[in-house]
Amino acid sequence: MKIKTDFITNSSSSSFVVIGTNMTPSDVPDETLKKLQALDIDPEVMAEDPGEYIDKLLEGTDLNYSYGYEYYGDISIGMYYTQMNDDETLKEFKARVQQAIKDSIGIVSDVGHIEDCWRDG
Repeated sequence: MKIKTDFITNSSSSSFVVIGTNMTPSDVPDETLKKLQALDIDPEVMAEDPGEYIDKLLEGTDLNYSYGYEYYGDISIGMYYTQMNDDETLKEFKARVQQAIKDSIGIVSDVGHIEDCWRDG
């Protein structure tokens, strides 16, 4: 009999750990909805499937997001800790993340540690 003592690599679980904030589609301001219309994206799609529009809003930014529609409906948005510059303090990094969220989505929110985990199957 053979016993596997190493890490099992066929796991179907994932995690998303960032400095950022949580939002719902209803948190998106009217000005941002107008941006979507300019991109020929129907803002009503946002409520049904945020993944269809969030990619467009985050294009060209360092922001990442996780969306678990089937489970909770929130969108977690932020930057990975690995995106923190070597000479940057945590306070400065949080301010940079907060500004990036404001610039791309239009939401002004406190940012902090966000951790989403899920398992497929």
